[in-house]
Amino acid sequence: MLHRALIERRPWLLASIASAVAWEWLGAAGSTLPGLYLIVLKGTPLALLAVYAALRHRGNDTRSLAGMLGLEAVGSALWYDVPVIGLNAMLVAFLIGLTMFLVHRRAVVDGGRKASALALTLGTPLLCFFAADRAGVGVPLFLGLGLGGMAASGWISTFPRSRVGLGAGLIVAGVVLEIAAAGGSALLAAVAWPLFYVGNLVLATGVTGELRMRGERF
Repeated sequence: MLHRALIERRPWLLASIASAVAWEWLGAAGSTLPGLYLIVLKGTPLALLAVYAALRHRGNDTRSLAGMLGLEAVGSALWYDVPVIGLNAMLVAFLIGLTMFLVHRRAVVDGGRKASALALTLGTPLLCFFAADRAGVGVPLFLGLGLGGMAASGWISTFPRSRVGLGAGLIVAGVVLEIAAAGGSALLAAVAWPLFYVGNLVLATGVTGELRMRGERF
């Protein structure tokens, strides 16, 4: 079983991390690679992470997680070049994540978690709006609402907050900074995507690890 896990799953995770490093080194650093190659390179880390999630645990939840990651890969790759497709792919990805986490919502949510979830739900679209306004770009309100809803539902889900909640928070930070970076800030752009990727990495490994520990199969 351990040998099978090494062959089928871990190489996908390692390849995802390696391609993320490659994007930061070649793509985000201002490579002279043709645009199409950069688009593929930017989407590859999340696409490989989606394959890892689908193989790590077989079930409806991990299929949803893989779908979310796959659409985020498309959205991240096409964010600037084809924004209509990129932003809508991101929105659908966040809605898939929101639905998945709501299936695993806690039966009883304490006051602190409720307050945090409300802050994420309402605060995220506001942050997206202010970031877009500062950068002088337009970002659909629904994107911020979908992102905030995904993060909030992850925070109050039965998945470990130390991983899934943290990952969702990093995704929010990455998207907000990516929007702000559209104003031309190279520094923000250099920070935004790593936060977004690491957030997805932490979230994906947290969800799949928890599902395997529970032994759930749907």
